[in-house]
Amino acid sequence: MDLSSVVSLVGTSFGLLAILIAILKKRGDFFKKTSFLVMLICLTYYCFMVFIVDSRKVLEFPHFFRTGSPFFYLLPIAILWVGQAYLFDKKKLKRTDFFLLLIPFIHILENIPFYLQSTAQKVSYLESLIADRDQIIYANEGLLPTSIHFVIQLSFGLIVSAYLIYCTHQEKTKKDSSNAETSWLKALAYVFLAFYIIGISLLIFDSQTLQIHQMASWLFGIMLVVQLFFLFFRPEVLYDIKESEKEKISMTPIISLEENEVNQYRQAIEEYFKINDDFLNTEFRQQHLAEHLNIPKNRLSQIINQVFDKNFNQLINEKRIEVAIERLESKAWRNLTIEGVAQMVGFKSRTTFNKAFQEKTGLTPSQFRKQMAKA
Repeated sequence: MDLSSVVSLVGTSFGLLAILIAILKKRGDFFKKTSFLVMLICLTYYCFMVFIVDSRKVLEFPHFFRTGSPFFYLLPIAILWVGQAYLFDKKKLKRTDFFLLLIPFIHILENIPFYLQSTAQKVSYLESLIADRDQIIYANEGLLPTSIHFVIQLSFGLIVSAYLIYCTHQEKTKKDSSNAETSWLKALAYVFLAFYIIGISLLIFDSQTLQIHQMASWLFGIMLVVQLFFLFFRPEVLYDIKESEKEKISMTPIISLEENEVNQYRQAIEEYFKINDDFLNTEFRQQHLAEHLNIPKNRLSQIINQVFDKNFNQLINEKRIEVAIERLESKAWRNLTIEGVAQMVGFKSRTTFNKAFQEKTGLTPSQFRKQMAKA
């Protein structure tokens, strides 16, 4: 077994372990968990296909050949769903998602004549391809040459990866998804982007001296191992441990405040929010409040936790929502869009604003506005 086969086998093994963990974990949003699982299955199965070709096991199990290609089409779709689930709190498939799913389905239909061939026919066909591995890329089992499918798959993946990178930069201050999740998603998108760029480059600069298929196998195997290695060091993603749960553990007060101190700090902090409105700035941070109150940042975090039973982000969001409620009741704000209201009170994301508003009032901003109009 050559080194390329070992890499793809290791990647497949890690992938199976990650799939098992993802299936067994009980916590987590259903769509987030499912889309994450679909992505893992696509990565792992395609890596397994790379392994059986690299190790020549495909001659023993010829019916596996080309079964990985639909998964390679499905992979960017799954990556997109994962990004939307983590960044935008997506809960279910939309009409556009079903149109996207037609792509791998049509590809399966295209390859049915090849899938239905006998074992002897496939073995005879594969023996010539395995002799010159690069012919696998330029073979033609369906309506379109395999090379065209690779171009489409890689280009699609490139677009999705670039889109997710853009979104993670736009949503980097979201409060309803943990920093660990966002950083993992950004790393995921960058690794996929690099993979798809290199893959397209290999196709563009292919030559007789370049073993493009073998290099692509190496590339995919290494990419999967890197992704999964990073994933296993991010238990908050794989096991769905929420940032808020970690905060409950890490923010257990190590200071003990007397009742009069609790009242003093509560009064000082509440007074700050009454007098100042700089907390409505999207760039407002805990350090700004700490400097104003002349309290060390770490101590302020513990004080807020003990006095208000909240972390800093929860407290700020609550105060911003109180301002939003007050101003939504005024005529001056009635013509503002929900996005406009969110930005005016310090939220960069409508999703975060809606969630915080609903937690505070039990209504979405739109429902609250309609209720006000009826009153």
